[in-house]
Amino acid sequence: MANDFLGKLAKQANQQLGDNESPFKQKKEVTRPVQVREGTYKMIKDIAYHKEAKIVDVIDSMLKYAINSGEFDDSNK
Repeated sequence: MANDFLGKLAKQANQQLGDNESPFKQKKEVTRPVQVREGTYKMIKDIAYHKEAKIVDVIDSMLKYAINSGEFDDSNK
């Protein structure tokens, strides 16, 4: 009898709680592998070390900077 009650209570609590992840937790974006020349990778790794940042964040910043520079706009073809 006690197990029945506790089982029902646990089931109801799980339904009310739903997703047990914190609503304040930042969602992580999916990453993809990218091919980089060894020399460039070493430079990026060194920059990340000195900035105390993740390599993926450094590469993301570099790519966004390059994209926003206008070098790759359709009008420049």
